[in-house]
Amino acid sequence: MRILHYINSLKAGNLLSDYILQLTSEQKEYAEVKTLTSTDDFQKVAEKENPDIIHIHACWDYLAAKRAQWAVKKGYAVVLSTHWGLNEPIRSNEQRIRKFIKQMMYQQKTVHQVDAMLVTNEKERQMALTLGWQKRIDVIPNSLLNSSISASEMAEQTILYYNKVLDTRYQVAMSSMENDAVYSLLHVGLARETTHNLLPSDQLLNLRSLNPAQWRRILLYSDDENIREIIDDAISRLQLNAPNIETSTIQRFALILPKERNPLNQNKIVGTKPLTRQRLNDNINSDETIVRTIAIMLANAHQLDRKQTLSMRHLADLYTMIKYNDYDEDRLAEVLRHMRIYRFSRRIIQLLVDKLHLEEGFRPFSPLADNGLKAIMKRNFKHRY
Repeated sequence: MRILHYINSLKAGNLLSDYILQLTSEQKEYAEVKTLTSTDDFQKVAEKENPDIIHIHACWDYLAAKRAQWAVKKGYAVVLSTHWGLNEPIRSNEQRIRKFIKQMMYQQKTVHQVDAMLVTNEKERQMALTLGWQKRIDVIPNSLLNSSISASEMAEQTILYYNKVLDTRYQVAMSSMENDAVYSLLHVGLARETTHNLLPSDQLLNLRSLNPAQWRRILLYSDDENIREIIDDAISRLQLNAPNIETSTIQRFALILPKERNPLNQNKIVGTKPLTRQRLNDNINSDETIVRTIAIMLANAHQLDRKQTLSMRHLADLYTMIKYNDYDEDRLAEVLRHMRIYRFSRRIIQLLVDKLHLEEGFRPFSPLADNGLKAIMKRNFKHRY
């Protein structure tokens, strides 16, 4: 792990400086550590070192805030320690008007944008939580002020905390190779065919080339998208040498917007769409069971999309229903047009083609790749840490 600490200045005898020096000295037992101050070329060093974690130790300082915001924009994992700077007495009694202006200009935005905060005791954590600017705040005591923890223990716990941050934002580190692996595994895990040639050789080679760190991210993603059992089944069917990682034991912060865990309702359209329900009922025959089920599932997927909670598991359920059932494809398209979700449904078919490799012979109508599809991807399948 590569860690980059930033502090405005290091001064002999200063408590914060002594804390940084002790922390970084002990962290060198576990990681590559570098400390920068305001006199250093922060951006140049960061781009050269490409750190896994950037830890900013500052509050109410414009330069530190701009550097933190730059690092966030560049995609680095950024942790902020304000060292009591956000506490009520400091905000209210020391240069109150000036701090209010700084809060509006940059401090609140900085606290909100970083991946997480690290504070040194529970009181400081509660005061920071009260502001509502950041929910991801953990406590690791300062060994200089708390005799219950040694310097080495403080450093070790901080490294574990950094790993927690990195495991929370694992999607940022996922490569196209790992994403392709997820799609290949989904295709195999959902297949009902008995053939041994479920994947082309290049996709098999990709799966067999994954290292443990890549498998860790894939399995974390599988848990978040509620497809772990499908992925595990594919690993077994392909006899892949994947590590057995119990991802539920990995420490992570809660996702900002977790996916809907319940499956797509197949019996009724849920939510506040009475017109959609009425249009379905007005344009479906009692004997068109499969058409009705698929239409209901697509309508419910449409509502989940608007809530930004549509998951890969929902796509997998649609894939299975569409591919492994017999129905009148023209009638399905007609019903979806009456329900006014036909274009959305075509975009979903495109996702099934792109993500689950739905073959041409099983597509009920032509897929649609347009800006609407990009919007679905952005709402539901971009980074959600």
